[in-house]
Amino acid sequence: MPPSLLDSSLSPTVAIPRQDLYQDRLPSLDGWRAVSILLVLGGHSVSTAGFPENWTTIFVWIFNGDLGVRTFFIISGFLITWLMLREAEKNGCVNLGHFYARRALRILPVYFAFLGVIGLLQWFTPFRQSGGQWVANLTFTTGLLSWGGAGAWTTGHLWSLAVEEQFYIFWPVGFVLLVLARRSRLALLLLAVPLVLAPVFRVVGYSSLVPAAISSVFSPYAFTTNFDALAIGCAGAIALFRRPDLVTRFVGSSPRVTAMLGLLLLLVPYILSGLLLLGFLTVPLGKTLQSLGLIILIGQSILLPGWGFYSVLNATLVAWVGTLSYSLYIWQQLFCSQPAWFGWSEVWWMSFPGWLAATFIVAAASYYLLESPLMRLRAKLRSA
Repeated sequence: MPPSLLDSSLSPTVAIPRQDLYQDRLPSLDGWRAVSILLVLGGHSVSTAGFPENWTTIFVWIFNGDLGVRTFFIISGFLITWLMLREAEKNGCVNLGHFYARRALRILPVYFAFLGVIGLLQWFTPFRQSGGQWVANLTFTTGLLSWGGAGAWTTGHLWSLAVEEQFYIFWPVGFVLLVLARRSRLALLLLAVPLVLAPVFRVVGYSSLVPAAISSVFSPYAFTTNFDALAIGCAGAIALFRRPDLVTRFVGSSPRVTAMLGLLLLLVPYILSGLLLLGFLTVPLGKTLQSLGLIILIGQSILLPGWGFYSVLNATLVAWVGTLSYSLYIWQQLFCSQPAWFGWSEVWWMSFPGWLAATFIVAAASYYLLESPLMRLRAKLRSA
């Protein structure tokens, strides 16, 4: 693990050496990925066979899958933008062909392996997924196209991948065509648009006033109600990359105050939403405020990886869970489905807590057999 990018004395004005911003792997991000996937796994545990009913309340409060996915969105927006900024700084431009090739190598092998297993289960077991659900899964429109049945749950989590891929149709192209690597103000202005629109779409969806034919555009799983988190991650990368001096002063001069601000922005809307209080505030702005709190904490953890809780994020085991997070997320939904959908009685690998062990075993195999072998090729495309 690289040393802290800030001086351990946390003096009021601390400079970050420019070359540190070009390292291949930023501190703490794998740890945040681990936090994200654990939120999802804990949240989905409640739905598994054999889960103790008297644990439900505490699990619902502690493990929030929506917050976990939102954290994934922020990390994804941050990292993709960071890599494009770094490529533009190094090569003078961003190669869109290489960008999309890297995304395909990152996402598609595990994604289609999962769908292949779902297809085999549909062929050999009573499990059924509608043709419409298959179309949604294969076109990255899950969440936009809504379908019922068992498949709506077992592959329903792919909505988050759909949101990301829809975002990356527009952002990298705009980044290149508008030369946003050199026009930070314009980039931040464009990224402010989702911060305005997403709350509006959430309010419209919550009001249930739109016709059923277009209601999915306003659903909690739609691109339009979630793209503010991705935009905030992108904006955070631009701020840190272009003005590390300002970000350093913000997080380093009073680190406890900064951390408290991030936690308040994250937890206050979370608690109010859980208690169904102040809906006029939490429905439109709760998720946006949470995202702002998260980007503050994530940015601080990158600059202060050895400070307080952030040191835990960089522990070897935690970072390892983070490296498995994509495979964990893709495969976990299969094991927290109901065994009866496949014609099985209660089995340990689809019951609490055994389903967690099964998920980690399959995710590790997925990572080492599918993800890891392609990393060198992705690295070559990044350095080309």
